[in-house]
Amino acid sequence: MSNSVGSSRHELLEDARRQGLPFAHWDGPTVVVWLELWVGMPAWYVAACRANVKSGAIMSALSDTEIQREIGISNPLHRLKLRLAIQEIMSLTSPSAPPTSRTSTGNVWVTHEEMETLAATPQTTLAYGDMNHEWIGNEWLPSLGLPQYRSYFMECLVDARMLDHLTKKDLRGQLKMVDSFHRNSFQCGVMCLRRLNYDRKELERRREESQVEVKDVLVWSNDRVSNWIISIGLKEYANNLVESGVHGALLALDETFDHNALALLMQIPTQNTQVRAILEREYNNLLALGTGRRLDEDDDKNFRRAPSWRKKFRPKDLRGMAPGSAETLPANFRVTNTMSSPSMQPKKMQMDGMRTAPFLSDEHDNGMV
Repeated sequence: MSNSVGSSRHELLEDARRQGLPFAHWDGPTVVVWLELWVGMPAWYVAACRANVKSGAIMSALSDTEIQREIGISNPLHRLKLRLAIQEIMSLTSPSAPPTSRTSTGNVWVTHEEMETLAATPQTTLAYGDMNHEWIGNEWLPSLGLPQYRSYFMECLVDARMLDHLTKKDLRGQLKMVDSFHRNSFQCGVMCLRRLNYDRKELERRREESQVEVKDVLVWSNDRVSNWIISIGLKEYANNLVESGVHGALLALDETFDHNALALLMQIPTQNTQVRAILEREYNNLLALGTGRRLDEDDDKNFRRAPSWRKKFRPKDLRGMAPGSAETLPANFRVTNTMSSPSMQPKKMQMDGMRTAPFLSDEHDNGMV
């Protein structure tokens, strides 16, 4: 019985896809199914929408104040989640959007066979290819060495769609990330996801392939960095990286993070020069072998330090933008590698020819870090 119910709910989305209906033309039941299965909103929000929102047109026209008043969403990050999802679905179902045969691996529409598979596993959502708030809290944050923030991110329903739009105020306030280094670590993690086009399977594949070999440090988890520390003979300090925020993307992307910063987090005494010398040598080798960072031969073997990218790259906050604005999400919504100009990036950030997304341009200064 539950399978048939799940199947019928998925059929509503399939019908909307087959008819090519813009979101504004969706009826109330289809909007409710979209909220539940795609956006992953909690049951009480879905129930409130069922009672108050009778069409996609009504949903898309709701202001932030109306979302709070009519649907009862008081948490600002819950409202952000909904507003971003609305912008996404409006762009994706716009008549001007390119035809697509996307799949559940992170894209939007699914085939009938995939619908049947999803119906058998109703917990699955389509938001960013299963990178929903449960994945963010249970897997992604721990992989960054930031598991201590799990409950706050889970309570705020933070999914991958939202990561680019979290401000410093959001991180410090709702998400309790008051430590500036942890916020920096978080931003490096987001930049890694962006470079992988928010492809969870690609992230998992590359992590698996670099589990033993010293390569592709960008995707290394906190555990993988700890294992590397053990492999260079510094096992007694490895546990100090638990909840430290140290992970591969931090090492690969933040050019201000050097062996001294790592030694400090590992709690290696300054007077233990022998251990620190080992770490310096192995750390420099690691960056040379597994990242795009290079030694500057004219700088006494220290790494070059570009102006802090953290002050240069800050994501936009799309809250309050009018539907249809030029700043709304693009039709394909997914990040591509051709969006920003090299002149907008610190030189060292142009690793492997990959570019950051325009969400982080310096003209949108919201004080991220």
